[in-house]
Parts: sequence; structure tokens; C-alpha cells
Amino acid sequence: MGWKTMRDILIVGGLPAVVTLDPATFVFRGVFVGLDGEVDFYATRASELPRKGAEALKVFLAACQAHNRHPLQRRKGVPPGYVLEDIYAEFEAVATQRGQSLESFVQEQRQPFVPKREPSDFEKLMARQEEMDRRYFC
Repeated sequence: MGWKTMRDILIVGGLPAVVTLDPATFVFRGVFVGLDGEVDFYATRASELPRKGAEALKVFLAACQAHNRHPLQRRKGVPPGYVLEDIYAEFEAVATQRGQSLESFVQEQRQPFVPKREPSDFEKLMARQEEMDRRYFC
């Protein structure tokens, strides 16, 4: 069975992070986008992602402040601005396609991260065995 890396977006402190799940290790990795530096974080449970993201973001923002550096990545070219503005414009386009407001789309992305995947053949077999055990032995 071929595995694909699962991806989703999590918004922490108003900043989007692309979250992937490594199917080999079941470790989540989040990478903030639109910042003037790579800020990533790792978690072994989906429920830990917002906290780990907030911690990584706090460290990055403190480093930016200490070095008197702006935390947002500037857009290259014209018009001047920030990459984050472009990202939110893309979010707004997706929200419009779904018939949502940008605010409701962002709120949806702030919900607890729940990876979705089909159970493996082994997991199906184990679930079936547990069901049979409950039915006949409990």
C-alpha cells in the first residue's frame, strides 16, 4: 500500500503553518509560512500542535525583536508588501469558493488538527479481532 504524506493548515497566532504527518514515524511537523525565517515545530500528538507552534513562534518573535528585525517576509517585486498578505488573499479565494467568509475559514483552520487517513489492512484486522473478542468473550 502506498502512503502519501498528509498535509493540512493550522493557524497559530494569526499565522498559517503547513502541517505534515510523516507516515513512517507518525510525527507531525509544522512550518510557518510568510515569515522572514524558517520556523518549524514538531509534535507526536495532534493535540500538541497548537502549543508547540505557539512556543516556536514565541522564540522566533523574541529573536526578531532582539535583532531588531521584522518577522514577516517581504514580497519581492511590485507592489511592496508582505507574503502573508498574498497567503491570506489565497485563503479568501478558497473561502469564497466554499461559500464562506475569510473569518469562518480561518476559524475552521484553528480547530483541533485531526489527521484523516484510511486504516491499514493490519488495523482493520485488529479492529475485526477486537470486535469478535467483545462479541464472544465479554
